[in-house]
Amino acid sequence: MTETYLNFRYLRHPRFRRSGPGIITVLLFAAMMTGPGCTLLGPQLQKQTNPQAENIVNRIQAFNEQVLTSRGTGELILNRGLRNETYKIAWAAQSPNRLRMTLLMSGHPVETIASTGQWVTFVSHTGAHKPHSAVSSDPDLGSYINIPLHLSELVSLLLGKVPKRPFDRAWTIPEKPDTVFASQSFSPEIQEFVTDETGRTTRYRVLDKKMNMIFGIWYSHFYICDSFTVPGVITIKDGHIGSMEISLKNLHLNIPVKESVFRLTGS
Repeated sequence: MTETYLNFRYLRHPRFRRSGPGIITVLLFAAMMTGPGCTLLGPQLQKQTNPQAENIVNRIQAFNEQVLTSRGTGELILNRGLRNETYKIAWAAQSPNRLRMTLLMSGHPVETIASTGQWVTFVSHTGAHKPHSAVSSDPDLGSYINIPLHLSELVSLLLGKVPKRPFDRAWTIPEKPDTVFASQSFSPEIQEFVTDETGRTTRYRVLDKKMNMIFGIWYSHFYICDSFTVPGVITIKDGHIGSMEISLKNLHLNIPVKESVFRLTGS
């Protein structure tokens, strides 16, 4: 089972101060992905922003914005190219950056991550590492578990949303009428949104300036939950062979969640 754990690396971001011991193995998720962007090469270079495209991106980012909390159980499948590793998950999430998620194997807890919005705590239920806490309002998960999502973006996925990254221009190209691009000035990354005929986002990718995928999120198996349309399956892929699939089951939206749920003591 120790193969399933990823290693903590020292966090160098000024907002994320270590309070626990050295390198720590932590919550399994997977070596995957990374973030959004700006400058396009080729035909898109110097392309002016399109107000209609901006409206589409704003609408995509506002999808399910009324969902503030969720509780649920589901399944997490990690594919590292050679084999799949399957875990049950249980979570409580609150927008924008409060989370408690436990991974289970054979009915037994393996790892728990909890964020109060100010502190993030990791606990191993198998003794693989000591409890570890760090100060951060929204840590970049990619800095220590190779998933270049911020914790708030993981929360947004569990609320049935699309990650909301900043942009100051958006555009479309004739060859891809169902695709909208967006970027932020002085960033080398590009956000790509693909929607279906109903306007739902089916794919969100982050590309580099050469249009290579850094990471992507695929949404599928939509269903109605508490009057909201949510994806039943979210698949995250990196630019290589790694992938992680999260199934959202037994989902409950906008229910009260006590603040104490997001605090862990390591026990």
